[in-house]
Amino acid sequence: MHATDPRQEYDLASAAAERLRAEGFGGAVAAVQTGSGIPVPALEGARRIEWSDVPGMPRATAPGHRGAFVFGTCRGAPTLVIEGRLHVYEGHAPGAVIRPVRVAGLLGVRRLVLTNATGGVRQDLRAGDLLRVTDHVNLSGCDALTGPHDPRWGDRFVVLAGRTYDARLAATADRAAAALGIPLATGVYGGVHGPTFETPAQVRAFRSMGIDVVGMSTVPEVTAAAQLGMRTLVLSLVANPAGVVADGKTAESEVLEEGHRSGARVTSVVEGVLGAIAQGEDR
Repeated sequence: MHATDPRQEYDLASAAAERLRAEGFGGAVAAVQTGSGIPVPALEGARRIEWSDVPGMPRATAPGHRGAFVFGTCRGAPTLVIEGRLHVYEGHAPGAVIRPVRVAGLLGVRRLVLTNATGGVRQDLRAGDLLRVTDHVNLSGCDALTGPHDPRWGDRFVVLAGRTYDARLAATADRAAAALGIPLATGVYGGVHGPTFETPAQVRAFRSMGIDVVGMSTVPEVTAAAQLGMRTLVLSLVANPAGVVADGKTAESEVLEEGHRSGARVTSVVEGVLGAIAQGEDR
């Protein structure tokens, strides 16, 4: 991992945004970032461009993360999909991890929907459950905004309290899930560094802190979105009980299998949210 001059970060994200704008990917009312194994929303007129074909974009290496931008219309809402994400544990600098979100911000997107696969910390959560994140605890040992400040991104000291998880988008997601008959829990996300999965002792510690689900992503993207003034919604798929691995499986395979099995339910809620945005119901 190497640090990047913050002025270079702005130039890299700007170059990527310009390429996407030239390809007709501008004008989205929302951006959606997909988590491990969670499918892209159904888009009319979908066009895809791989990150390898976009200047300034790193290569995604985590399983279940393709690394592409997709643009199209979902339920009447022009939508930019960030297919996959980057993680610090892959060796990426924090600025690279949040670069896709910053690209969306430079394209003028003001709503961000993040999906992820998580481990269930709260004891009533089971594999396949869906949870709307209401807050987070950053246990990664890293803040994505660390380093010299570039004021072009926004404030230096970003206030997260009350400005990260948008109440109107949250209500829209709750209504969309209810209309689909999909139970949607709420809770706190614990962000860890990874790639090592949690021990049972760590899970007990997380519970004592009020954490409900745990994962290795999302907190950097939420922080970057808050700095950019984007309204954010986070939907988590519980892939497995944290600190427990089924016989004969690795934790990684459990996460991907649950994503393939239940990820479409997350996407259905996202599509409902996008439809409501198109109708102006999140205002």
